[in-house]
Amino acid sequence: MEIKRLTERVAYVPNPVNIGVVYTESTAVLVDSGLDESVPRKISRLLEKPPLYLINTHSHADHCGGNAFLKKRFSTRVFAPKMEKEIIENTVFEPFYLYGAHPPGELRNKFLMADPSAVDEAIEEGTITIESVDLEIVPLSGHSPNQIGVAVDGVLFCADAVFSEETLRKHRIFVIYSVEKFLETLDFLEKTNYSCYVPSHGEVTRDIGELVEKNRKTVENIINAVLEITVNPVSTDELMKQLFNRFEITLENLTQYILYRSTVHAYLSFLLDRKEIEREFRDNVLVWRRC
Repeated sequence: MEIKRLTERVAYVPNPVNIGVVYTESTAVLVDSGLDESVPRKISRLLEKPPLYLINTHSHADHCGGNAFLKKRFSTRVFAPKMEKEIIENTVFEPFYLYGAHPPGELRNKFLMADPSAVDEAIEEGTITIESVDLEIVPLSGHSPNQIGVAVDGVLFCADAVFSEETLRKHRIFVIYSVEKFLETLDFLEKTNYSCYVPSHGEVTRDIGELVEKNRKTVENIINAVLEITVNPVSTDELMKQLFNRFEITLENLTQYILYRSTVHAYLSFLLDRKEIEREFRDNVLVWRRC
């Protein structure tokens, strides 16, 4: 693990979830905390200054799993977007909303349910100042309900607003909360001109355009696949089976299943609201059909 400088006071730590670092006069501000305490524990040893501040881009466990350690070890002051804050403080909400009821033990794992931790302040779009350093909070919803990015000195930590080519190849149907918001965020990013972009998963880039287009194309391919499959009425389970076969996805555990199911539901909501598909009940089975 190493810290890579991007500007005089901005850096990041390459990791399965890249961790942002912004130095102020006497402290370090972290952007996200990783999957569990091992991440900030290692990073804190590398930092030039103590991590007394943390901004969570959103509430998924791999982005806030190290919060509890930072609060305990450094009394770190934590900022998070509204709504995401509630999930970080009550982490059972993540497997609950994915599963739709009290989650079984198999889903109460560190990949879906981080250790809960207090958030000191809810943040919105705009600028926050920490020890004379201005950090721009940029709305980037879509992957999660109220995801944000953090911009400072021309660097945008853009969270899961875009995914790397490797991630797209690996997951094929990546997690989305709102297809409409995700596409709007891609359109927004395409028009920005930050000098450097740091996605949570993947390499730093100075040109976000190509990555935006690959993400948009992936979403469009999934939309088209759903529309093709629903030419004939299909249940949700049959739709998922055909989608997974098309995209060569093999289900291996319940965590993977509910993440994919939630994402398929997001595409169905998107197309239903646009009146491109319709739903009906046949013999007490909910089925979807292209309009």
